[in-house]
Amino acid sequence: LEITNKIMEDFESDFSVLARLLPNTKALLPQLAKPTAKDSLEQIMNLHNVCFTLQRFLRIVSSRLKPVMLFLDDLQWLGSTSFQLIQALLEDKRGSSCLFFVGSYRSNEVQHDHAIFSLIEGLESCGVESTKVHLEGLSREDLNLMISESLCIFPRICTPLSGIIYEKTVGNPFFALEFLKSLVDSRLLKYSLRERRWIWDEAKIKDENITELLSSKMSSLPENMQTALKICSSFGMRVDKYIVDYLSGTKQYSQFRDCLNEAINEGFIHKVGLEFKFVHDKVREAAYGLIPDDKKSQFHYSIGVLLYSFSKEQDFRLGDTMFQICGQINHGIPKLIEPEMKRDIVELNFECGSSAMSRSDHQTAQSYLNNSLLLLSEDHWSSNYEFSLRLYFLSAKAAYSCGKIEKAYDLLKKILREGRCFEEKLDAYYLYATILHTCEESEEAFRTCCYVLKQLNEEIPESIDLKQTALKIRETGAKLANVSDNDLLHLAKGESDSVFVFTLKFYTLLLCISFWKKPELMPFLGCRIIHLSLVHGVCQDSVFGFILYASVLCQQNKFDIDIQEACRVGRMAMSLLKSFDSAKIIPKVNFAYYGFVALHNLPLQICSSNLRKGFEVGISGGESVTIASYNSMHLLRIALLAGENLLSNLKEADYHIEIMTRFRNKLVMPYLQAYRDTISTLIDRGESTSAKVICTEVEEAMASSAVYATRHKETVYLNKLLQSFWLGYSQRCHHYAKKSLEMKLLGRHNKLMILWYAALNSFRGIKNSNGNGSQFVKVRPLYKEAMSALRSAAELSPWNFRNKVHLLEAELYSFERKNHQAKSAYSAAITSSSCSRYIHEQGLACELAGLHYKKIGELETAIELLQKAKDCYKQWGSQLKVESITQQMDRISSSA
Repeated sequence: LEITNKIMEDFESDFSVLARLLPNTKALLPQLAKPTAKDSLEQIMNLHNVCFTLQRFLRIVSSRLKPVMLFLDDLQWLGSTSFQLIQALLEDKRGSSCLFFVGSYRSNEVQHDHAIFSLIEGLESCGVESTKVHLEGLSREDLNLMISESLCIFPRICTPLSGIIYEKTVGNPFFALEFLKSLVDSRLLKYSLRERRWIWDEAKIKDENITELLSSKMSSLPENMQTALKICSSFGMRVDKYIVDYLSGTKQYSQFRDCLNEAINEGFIHKVGLEFKFVHDKVREAAYGLIPDDKKSQFHYSIGVLLYSFSKEQDFRLGDTMFQICGQINHGIPKLIEPEMKRDIVELNFECGSSAMSRSDHQTAQSYLNNSLLLLSEDHWSSNYEFSLRLYFLSAKAAYSCGKIEKAYDLLKKILREGRCFEEKLDAYYLYATILHTCEESEEAFRTCCYVLKQLNEEIPESIDLKQTALKIRETGAKLANVSDNDLLHLAKGESDSVFVFTLKFYTLLLCISFWKKPELMPFLGCRIIHLSLVHGVCQDSVFGFILYASVLCQQNKFDIDIQEACRVGRMAMSLLKSFDSAKIIPKVNFAYYGFVALHNLPLQICSSNLRKGFEVGISGGESVTIASYNSMHLLRIALLAGENLLSNLKEADYHIEIMTRFRNKLVMPYLQAYRDTISTLIDRGESTSAKVICTEVEEAMASSAVYATRHKETVYLNKLLQSFWLGYSQRCHHYAKKSLEMKLLGRHNKLMILWYAALNSFRGIKNSNGNGSQFVKVRPLYKEAMSALRSAAELSPWNFRNKVHLLEAELYSFERKNHQAKSAYSAAITSSSCSRYIHEQGLACELAGLHYKKIGELETAIELLQKAKDCYKQWGSQLKVESITQQMDRISSSA
């Protein structure tokens, strides 16, 4: 129950993603398992998304007390993708899962360049503890003893025989026994009545091969049993119940099940549950060797066609069996395919590809879909148009998920050329623009979205000035003023495949692209989405439009904006979100709402938690990776400002940087690194926590986008200000505060925080000038602006801003020597910081209060408050501040 609750909490909004990878999890939470086949296919996942989702799952289901063990046999047969998945699960950067992995492989069946050695080296380089255990066969002496006891002769007599068998089997007990049996069957080992013991022909035994002996033994079996073994071997090591049932139902192989039971008696096969399995892969190899090499493709193809035809005649629902049947048929592509079977095989491969895509098995899906493409008739666009559209579109998704971007582009461009009407191309255009956006080709993505919207009778202005923006915002605000939460929830729902819904999808994508490309267009786009939704009904993309509108209001510094109204619109949109099941929009919604709007009316801790959720859902979902990176960027900023534990923040920053590096996301890396540097500085000046990461993409990105350059400067200035403030560099802090406040695109929440730190920092200058007040004349306007802004903010969110107002008031009272009021204000600042769980700001309030009491001569109280500050900073994880407070306490003690 505990695990179920944790899964619900962590995967509530994107449980369908987990269910695609682990279908049995649906039994735990049937109320969340609602995805349709269309929903599954709409989501694009690649290997990185799969790894990330399974990492999240393992963190929930495993613990030190209850670790999860995963055992995989025969690793020598695994593909490179599987090894990458195993490595990702074991190297989880968060280190919060407890997975015990055991893998076995045959050293004699792998070469030095096998992927298994890359896995071992990769784990060692990442510090993952591993143990190598070499399981050898029986030693010569032990094998000789076993044969001696089996033949009831002295060990010294059977040493020559056991030596030959050891050379043939390398001490493998199974092979040794099978070899002995085969020697008896071939009369090379026989019991002599005259000598009253077992005798053998060493010369002839040396020429025997174990696989050939097994094949020879099988060749002596009845023809129908040989055929049964051949069929089983063509499916691999095992064959399931349904294949056996289908074949036994045909006239040609009606005795198939009986033959398998005889094979069990002969020791070639055993039954495991509902499956028939070869006792060893060498036995399977021998059975497969019964089929001549030049007849193998024909044999596979004939079995596959027989099974497919029988299931079609009986109108059986194939289910997962279709993969095995299709796999047999595909051995005959392209030479053995009869013309009359071609269309059926094309559709069967398409069905297999669709099913594999729904399970996020993209490599397999691509293989099946490629077969469908290969077998299409030359005139398929005219003779089978609708199927061709579906096949090319799904193939493009599979190619993109496998990292084959150019192939995806080619397939989509084919749809755009051959599509008969524009509406039928909308899916392809949307995927094309999404891939462009994900690959950071924003210019082409922007043009594509504008072109499609124009074809849908939507005009996107090339530029928009401030007056037009203000007018658009006021018009939209007037419309929304008359819309209540209940009105919004009861608006009609747009049809999922309507042109209106596609219009909103492209507007939403254009909004995401405009974040870097043309932020001045974002108010217009958000307002347009709201207008269309109020007229035609709502869909999940309407939610993003409403929240984007609210976030634009919260970011505006040029207009007289009602922040309370913006927060109301944001809350309405979040209520509307519950009407839709899809997890695809969660990353966008959380980024816009918790990154810009909720900061003004909800605790920062809630915002950081939901941005973390947006990041996780976006990475798991696949096509939302770019939006996930935006969540990541805001998460590190808000977690830092909220005073979350610095060591945890550092670990999280490293994790996000590693994820974004894996996804080759260049845009957000400089931002993540900037916040990581600040966290490292606050811990210990970066002495033991700094990372040698150089973001070479910054200059290139800044050169290509003035918006990027401005936003990056805002982040750099904010981080430099934070570092300077906590390090005690007053002049430097003032410099970066001034630089930040001069920026035109400075975000409203950032401005509030910068004003607060700058106003607090201004009192350092006052105190350093012997309290004569000469510095205060210069900073009084800044103080007044900060107090005015923070008091307004505290009315809407006392949790986030009340303590900041109290602390600024306390500092002013202390400066003006109003000691009684100062004591009350410091106490209020400490209490409110504690209530809001801002441990760093509680420490700061205690520190400044301690310095105030030192100034007025109450040293005992000063020491007590500084000790509390030290405890807070220790809990925050800042060794830097702990050492600073310790030095201040030592100075007070020595002076006393």
